[in-house]
Amino acid sequence: MQQTISADLINRVHQADALSIMRALPDACVDLVFTDPPYSSGGTTSASRSQAPSSKYIGGDVKTVYPEFQHDSKDQRSWTFWCMTWLAEAYRVCRNEAHLACFVDWRQLPSLTDAIQAAGFTWRGVAVWDKTGGRTRPRAGGFAQQSEFLVWATKGAVRRADVYLPGVFSERLAHPKRHMTEKPAQLARDVVRLAPPGGVVLDPFTGSGTFLAAAKEAGLNWIGCELEPSYHQVATARLAELDVLPVAA
Repeated sequence: MQQTISADLINRVHQADALSIMRALPDACVDLVFTDPPYSSGGTTSASRSQAPSSKYIGGDVKTVYPEFQHDSKDQRSWTFWCMTWLAEAYRVCRNEAHLACFVDWRQLPSLTDAIQAAGFTWRGVAVWDKTGGRTRPRAGGFAQQSEFLVWATKGAVRRADVYLPGVFSERLAHPKRHMTEKPAQLARDVVRLAPPGGVVLDPFTGSGTFLAAAKEAGLNWIGCELEPSYHQVATARLAELDVLPVAA
């Protein structure tokens, strides 16, 4: 049975912890969870993981200064437990046949796929984002670090739809970026096609609002959470600039 989301929750970016907002949502009300959580990655030791995100995720040759974000220094076990916690809520609020699309890096990929399945989702596969567009620097003695991963899962069966997405995305980011770990707008536009017309897209870790902007452009309903004040302001302003009304279901 479809549940109605209260007007004070839908089509807004909430400056709040993701769990508090998800727990306020009714059962079976979301069609796509599309998100990019903090990876708590960037190193193999606790000291390296505890560095500021800008030190872990931004190259030394980048001059732009981005606002930092918190909660990115968990060890692998606590990060996995944390993911299971919010993914269990995501599973509850998803409708049957809803999709989950979640970004992750190579270090946390095994932990994320474990947490997704522990929460109840059916893991369907992994897509690749080649973030360098094939123009990465070679790495002596090994493989170049040029990709991040998009884990795909569903609640129950796969919804039948006339949507065909690639297994590798090669879109590059436009500059200047709004967020240090921003993802490409065109990639987001492709992924939100997984939601049905009039559907609801949830991004519990909104950042600069790329995924929700794609949802709004597509005429979908959307719900976002962003705890950091600076990025909440960026996402809210970005979405306010898009004068698009949701399509009725």
